[in-house]
Amino acid sequence: MKKLLMLLAVIFIILSCQNQTNSNGVNEETLSTELIESSISFQLAYINNKYPETSNYMSDEIVTTIFNSSGQPLVKLTKEEITNSGSGWAFDSFEMINHKVFLSPDMKSAAITFDAQGVISFEDGNENMPYSTRASQFWITTKDGWKILHSHWSPKTSSNGVPGEK
Repeated sequence: MKKLLMLLAVIFIILSCQNQTNSNGVNEETLSTELIESSISFQLAYINNKYPETSNYMSDEIVTTIFNSSGQPLVKLTKEEITNSGSGWAFDSFEMINHKVFLSPDMKSAAITFDAQGVISFEDGNENMPYSTRASQFWITTKDGWKILHSHWSPKTSSNGVPGEK
């Protein structure tokens, strides 16, 4: 009897540790990992003004928008906006951490939340200014794969976000 219980316990542990797929046949852990990787790649391309790489994560059929941590009005992400964003300042360092993915029941949309931290320097002299925000992104699946629809960035309490555009 002990051997049977031990065998059942081992089988239960093995099954519990394996990646599980949902009723739609989607492996949620794998999808979450892929979305986090896309989120990071999109954001790094965006802050480095790399439109071709950024556009890989945007749909031609849907407008992608962003509320920047500067508190400025909603921005539509266009080639011009992405290419010219960050005029007068640049990140010395930028890191995205603490990602959490929230998938819709039908697995066709996802919200991703995370923190971002880094250091910004300005062309007019201020250097090494701390940057710390919390952010969320909303992604949807399309015929061309997962695409970002919207992101929202807010400075953390007693912290700075990106500066306002001139």
